[in-house]
Amino acid sequence: MLQFRAIIPRLRPMQLKPLSPSSPLSASLCRTLRSSLQKSLQQQPRRWYAVPVPKKPSRVEEELMRQARAAAKSGKEYAIPDRLIIYHAGTGRTTFLAMVKVTTLFIGAFFCFLVAPGYIKAEKPVVETAGIALCGIVPILFVAAVTSPFVTHIHIHLPAYARTSKPILERYVRTLPPSTQLTLTTMSFISKPRYSSLQAGDLSPTRRRFGLVNLTRDTAAENAKRSWYMFRAIGEFYVQEKAPVRRVRYEKKKKDQVDRWIWDAIKEKLDKKASTPTSA
Repeated sequence: MLQFRAIIPRLRPMQLKPLSPSSPLSASLCRTLRSSLQKSLQQQPRRWYAVPVPKKPSRVEEELMRQARAAAKSGKEYAIPDRLIIYHAGTGRTTFLAMVKVTTLFIGAFFCFLVAPGYIKAEKPVVETAGIALCGIVPILFVAAVTSPFVTHIHIHLPAYARTSKPILERYVRTLPPSTQLTLTTMSFISKPRYSSLQAGDLSPTRRRFGLVNLTRDTAAENAKRSWYMFRAIGEFYVQEKAPVRRVRYEKKKKDQVDRWIWDAIKEKLDKKASTPTSA
């Protein structure tokens, strides 16, 4: 019992005396710990988020990537677009005709909606009022009739095999089938483009309306499919015989360059077909 009482005081915890903040030892120790902690934080790179470890793609993923690259390369094999512009009437001439159409509309609106009502209000003679109204209507009808066959652009739609290279395109043009799709662009009476999709074999060279029309096609079947409220299909066209002269200082190859030689080949085939006598 005496031995147990002697051991118990030894098991009591030691009373630790805390370091006072005013002591020099504690102040130096705090500064040392603070400086070492700051240096370790500055040297350690900051990682704001975890970066996933890159995994090696599987065989299926590699095969899919290879097929995607092959498909992307196959789309770039065509050196020629599927829609080529083969005729252009000229920017200056097209702009001039469009401005003439718009100006005629303004003139017609001025005479019909401003001058003619003034004549009616002033109780002018009917002949004078009708003449003023005709001054606005006749120019619109005349310009629309004269400029409606004028073709501003012609595009050709090429098959896939003809777009591989320029020599193959030339070979295709030499043996051009009559079913080749063409798109002829004309202008409406408000200068809005009108597109006529047809086959090259449908065109026939002719001369009508004092030389204002040099190409025609049969539109009876197409008009039969259209509703009564739709515009009638265009059957008369005018394409300039010679290409417009371009006066430029520096000639650069553009993406929208006109391949006029294709239209010349088509026109030659049309003339040859028209000159060949049909067998009875």
